[in-house]
Amino acid sequence: MLERMQRATKKDIEFYEEVEHNPSYDDEAFKVVLLVAVAGGLGLFLAGITSLGGSAALSQGIVHAIQLLVTYYVWSFLVLIVGTKMFAGTSDLGEVRRTIGYSYSPNVAQVLIFVPVLGPLISLVAGIWSIVLGIVAVRQAMDFSTGNAVVTVVIAALLALIVGALLRFVAFLLLAAVGVAGLM
Repeated sequence: MLERMQRATKKDIEFYEEVEHNPSYDDEAFKVVLLVAVAGGLGLFLAGITSLGGSAALSQGIVHAIQLLVTYYVWSFLVLIVGTKMFAGTSDLGEVRRTIGYSYSPNVAQVLIFVPVLGPLISLVAGIWSIVLGIVAVRQAMDFSTGNAVVTVVIAALLALIVGALLRFVAFLLLAAVGVAGLM
């Protein structure tokens, strides 16, 4: 799996084509996203432990991980809808989820977000590179131009971010209601 994550991170077009056409990568693509979610949640937990306290930092990390997983599914679905309806892309949800899942690979670096100055910078660069890889993933999955992939990714990402922000807001409200202090 780590070798395939490296290939994905290196923007290996042949790898993205292989993933698109091979349903046996479904579980592993999800595991990549799960690994990224856990890494990001752990990084936020470590970053917040001194400023928020233990339970609030833990809640922040857990909410981040859950939000990332849900957003992955929402974004994949929205990419499929936008790509097929607006640009006549030729894909199914499995192909989109698999390729997008591997495009998350660089975000494992989010585990370092707690490192002062350098951690947030590394996380930002990994996030930007993941967006670039997301465009490659969508282009390969949908079998259309890079321009169409960019527009598809932007529209779907904006909609997915709105859903993710709403999810995060509701989660924090629920956690505040049950007494986890220091979240808002």
